[in-house]
Amino acid sequence: MRLASIDLGSNSLIMTVVDLNNGQLKPVAEEVKIVRLGQALQPGGRLQPEAKERCRSALHHFAHQMEFLAVDEIIGVGTAALRNASDGQQFVDEIKDQLHILIQIISGDDEARLTFKAVQRDFSRLGDSLVMIDIGGGSTELVMGDLNSITSQISMNAGTVSFSERFVHKDPPTSEELQSAARAINKMMDRFELKSTAMEAVGVAGTFTTLKAVQLGMDDYDHSQIHRTILLRDEIAQLGQLFTSMPTEERKNLKGLPEERADIIPMGVVIIDSIMKRLQHQSITISDRGLRWGLLYEWVERNG
Repeated sequence: MRLASIDLGSNSLIMTVVDLNNGQLKPVAEEVKIVRLGQALQPGGRLQPEAKERCRSALHHFAHQMEFLAVDEIIGVGTAALRNASDGQQFVDEIKDQLHILIQIISGDDEARLTFKAVQRDFSRLGDSLVMIDIGGGSTELVMGDLNSITSQISMNAGTVSFSERFVHKDPPTSEELQSAARAINKMMDRFELKSTAMEAVGVAGTFTTLKAVQLGMDDYDHSQIHRTILLRDEIAQLGQLFTSMPTEERKNLKGLPEERADIIPMGVVIIDSIMKRLQHQSITISDRGLRWGLLYEWVERNG
């Protein structure tokens, strides 16, 4: 059986296609489109027309890809941008009518739970005590648990897109702007009770994978050189200094950094550093399998 999962986030739209055989998932294809659905979105506001058009265009492309690949089942979810927009449900209804792709808007808690499920499956070798950091365009999820259950989780309205729009007004961003963002993140984290600093940390999603790709100077993204690799906090700080030493247009020339992420990557570093400082971690293991893989794992658990 061939399955496809779709993760419609505030910045990225990701499609993963896999074959299911005897309970095992084998990757067939994967594609990422930067649609920035959360562009200039205020809580309770409406999605920007140009953001919706970018998203429709990308989904139209994905629909053709899934038809060509003869996908049997599509599992799609939407996250922070759709949760926060007053017309989020209206937009996914339009997608269903126009493209026959069902996107379910999920809560921050469900997003955290499903993403952590992928970490539980892929990182059992790290031991039975894990903390996951999942940084998106509109929100950041923090989850603590073991290989079987979650012990604590929060979803913070702090993402690379939303916080860049809120705090950054100069190019490159000033230290004062980034420090203001860090203070806001720390205030949000006061709700997160850390019981132990001995657990292993796993970083999920495009900010982490992009940092590693830039560190390696990648011309073309290679999953095998990113997934399960490690970034040290000092290395992350060095990358942050590199990003803030140049304007966005110059940043776009860095190998490993997609042009569409060039303006928001400094904020990604701020979010990571703030969290790692609070968690007292000096290194983090990277996963490039996030929410979309959690969706697939859960579908297999429920349907066999």
